[in-house]
Amino acid sequence: MKAYQEYKESGIKWIGQIPKHWVMANVGRMMNLGRGRVISNIEIGENIGEFPVYSSQTSDNGIMGYINTYDFEGDYVTWTTDGANAGRVFFRTGKFNCTNVCGTMNPKNEKVYLPFIPYLLNLGTKYYVRYDINPKLMNGEMAQIEICLPSIDEQKTIVDFLDRKTAQIDTLIAKKQRQIELLQEQRTALINHAVTKGLNPNAKMKDSGVEWLGEIPSHWYVVPIKRMVDVRDGTHETPDYIDASDVSIPFVTSKDFVDDRIDFSTAKHISLNDHQEFIKRSKVDKWDVLMSMIGGNIGKSVMVDDDYDFSIKNLILFKTHGDIALSKFILYYLKSGLLDVQIDIVSRGGAQSFLSLGDVRNLVFFKIPKAEYVKITKFLDEKNKQIEKELSILAQQINLVQEYRTALISEAVTGKIDVRGDR
Repeated sequence: MKAYQEYKESGIKWIGQIPKHWVMANVGRMMNLGRGRVISNIEIGENIGEFPVYSSQTSDNGIMGYINTYDFEGDYVTWTTDGANAGRVFFRTGKFNCTNVCGTMNPKNEKVYLPFIPYLLNLGTKYYVRYDINPKLMNGEMAQIEICLPSIDEQKTIVDFLDRKTAQIDTLIAKKQRQIELLQEQRTALINHAVTKGLNPNAKMKDSGVEWLGEIPSHWYVVPIKRMVDVRDGTHETPDYIDASDVSIPFVTSKDFVDDRIDFSTAKHISLNDHQEFIKRSKVDKWDVLMSMIGGNIGKSVMVDDDYDFSIKNLILFKTHGDIALSKFILYYLKSGLLDVQIDIVSRGGAQSFLSLGDVRNLVFFKIPKAEYVKITKFLDEKNKQIEKELSILAQQINLVQEYRTALISEAVTGKIDVRGDR
């Protein structure tokens, strides 16, 4: 796509050069700035209606809920003033509400086409967010941000161009994300079938005796998992933490499970001398399996792949005494739908679900020939490796497309390309 004929310096690093006939102005000069108000979940619950309430979240287009009144009507730009999403900018239209963590703006004159502003500001606000306590981009800081503006007709042309192009790009990204979902579903189905039916399609089957499980190979036996491995739990107490040193030991929780491994760099530390009871209670060895037993990560699992010294909290420990095939089978079992079914049956605790040690010890498991554990886990390792490769390729493709999307927006709204001839 062609460039403009002549350029000039904008004086703003993230904008760079702009077409010679474009102008620079700060947001406060061009916009009326405002703020939302405090709107609680209680108010939403007591006044359910049709008008959206926008908040600091970015999921669901930032919609916190719907009430029966509205504070704003017409076209506005809003942005998140506080929190992790501070500086995120949106175009809003119609009748709506904003919470107090949203700033609002509308133009002071007819030189601004509002849908152009989010495309531009989402590139630049990150350079102005304050990080003194919590991330913030308040009205005062927003007002000082310098922006580049072409004519109103050019702004409309750029927005039309970007709306079309980003819609095409977003459709492509959605298709690739759907491919990722299908691959993940395929992997789960493979695991579910392998750990409940085995690999021999001609195997004689029998009723498992468990209603939700169905048939299993006739030479398999349904047993509680405690019959196959020693099942323990870590402490549920919160000790005093200390800095990492020669006299400390990592204190691992499910929050330290990253990409099917333990990230010790995120783990807190406890005194090696003062907390021997924690360490003795749940001595972890190579090839043991750990599973979260509480909260939003319930069921999340990893296998210990090396000799580490650490203690655990709110985790189940499956001690397999170095039996790698059994460890891998347990890990695949925990990642299958079998665990989800049993969690639904036995989990409790209201908002914070948990599994007791007794619950886990009585999970339905399978006693099968050791050679079959080896064969099944080898098969699943190979299939998982293939799927992970495909997932990695798709993730890379999505990243590249997203980078292209950002670059295209940047080039269009700062005038590096002239889109006026693109129809």
